[in-house]
This record gives sequence, C-alpha cells and structure tokens, in this order.
Amino acid sequence: MNIRPYLSAFSVQWRVGLRYRIAIFAGFAAQLWFGAITLMAYAAVYRHAPHVRAPMSLAQAMSYTWLQQALFRLLPIGCLPQVGDAARTGAIAFDLLRPLNLWNWWYSASFSWLAGSTFPRAALMILAAGPLAALCGLSDWGLAAPASASALAMALLSFLLGAALSATMVMWLNILTARTLSPRGSYAIATPLAVLLSGMLLPLPLYPDWVRLALLAQPFAGVSDIPIRIYLGVPIPGGIGTGLALQAGWIVALTVLGRFWLGRVVERLEVQGG
Repeated sequence: MNIRPYLSAFSVQWRVGLRYRIAIFAGFAAQLWFGAITLMAYAAVYRHAPHVRAPMSLAQAMSYTWLQQALFRLLPIGCLPQVGDAARTGAIAFDLLRPLNLWNWWYSASFSWLAGSTFPRAALMILAAGPLAALCGLSDWGLAAPASASALAMALLSFLLGAALSATMVMWLNILTARTLSPRGSYAIATPLAVLLSGMLLPLPLYPDWVRLALLAQPFAGVSDIPIRIYLGVPIPGGIGTGLALQAGWIVALTVLGRFWLGRVVERLEVQGG
C-alpha cells in the first residue's frame, strides 16, 4: 500500500492546526481560566469535608484537572471540519473519486487534526501549570510530577493510544456526517458525551462506586482519563495493563465496525447538488 497520500493528508492537516496562533492562545487562556475555577471548587470541597475518603487526593485532583484542560482539544467533540464542509456542499464526491482507501484518508486527516490542535495548547498548559506555577509559589495548585519514571513511560504510550482512539471516534462522526449531510448532528451528540464521559466535567474516579467500573469501561475514558490515571498513579482496577487493553480493544472494535458502516454508507450515499 502506498502511504504517501495518507502522510500528505496528515501533514496538511497538521499545518492547518498550527496556522491560527491567535486561536491557540485564546483557547489556552480559556482553558487556564476554567481550570483555575475548577481547582478552587475542589479546594473548597476537600478542605471543608476532611472526613470524606476520596479515591484521589486533592493534589491528584488538581493535576487531573490541569491535564484534562491540556487535552481538551483531543476530545472527539465533532467531525473533521473538512468532511462537514464537503458533506454540506457536495464536495464529498471528490473524496469518493480518489483512488484511495476512504477510511485511511479520513483517519490520517482526523488524527492530525486532533494532534495538531492539541499539541501547542497542551505544551502551553503544562508549562503554565508546572514550572511557571512553581516559580510563582503556586506549586500546591500546579501540575504534579508523574508518579514514577515507569508511570511516565506507560502514560506516554497511553496518551498515544488515547489520540488514536479519539481519531477512531471522530471517524464515526465523519461517517454520521456523510450519512446525514450535515455536521450539526455529530456535534450535538458528541460534545456532551465527550465532556461528561471523558472526565472533563468531573474526574471519573470521583464518581460513585456503583458506576465507576462502567465509566472506566466505556470508550471515552480511554481518550484522556486512563492516560491521566497512569501518569498520576491513580489505581486502575486490574492494573495499568487493563487500562491499555481497554484502549486498544476499543480502537480495534470501533475500527472494524466503522469500516463496515462506512462501506454501507458509501453504497447509499446521496450527494448534495445531485
């Protein structure tokens, strides 16, 4: 298989993600603000309820929040913008005419779109919540170091799997957009689910015991919750291997089912404008 077209799609989308520097800094400022507000809420809860035994310490909850804010753009909250535009205008026909594997073509662009949008904001957030917070005397409110060197290595692998899983979920949203000829449905469905089930709204380890295992097993947890747990040393039922296996298992399952669904959608696809 010739991979040059897919590498080209990855490269183009990566450059697009880095093009709008004002948007990067604006997004960073917004995430910094929301992160600070969340930290103050956690500080109030933990310090006024010292008798409550939480699965995470206050320092871990704060670091979890900073990492979630850093990875906000990695969440699968909608389809690839160019797929949405193509479905709305009818230009999606050009993707169908290319002598390429449509899944691989869209997946390369989706992965690059997520990674290119996340990397600069994550770098700024880690710098601000780590070294800069320590220099300002706010180390107790900042991003903690990884639990160990091995935890950092496993977390980096898990973050990579999380990015791949998110791109796979974006592919499902791409297919939904192609099927409905509008990106609105994908955003309406994915945004609340991603924010709630990834741990962005509330760390998943802090949910009640009766729902905690179910939340860990669903695919959104693999995007950011599992990598952050590994980084912080927060226990995962079954260990780190279970967390990595859940991520890899969801990637495989969603890819197999997604390729089948894409084939069915392409067979019945209606193109705007005729």
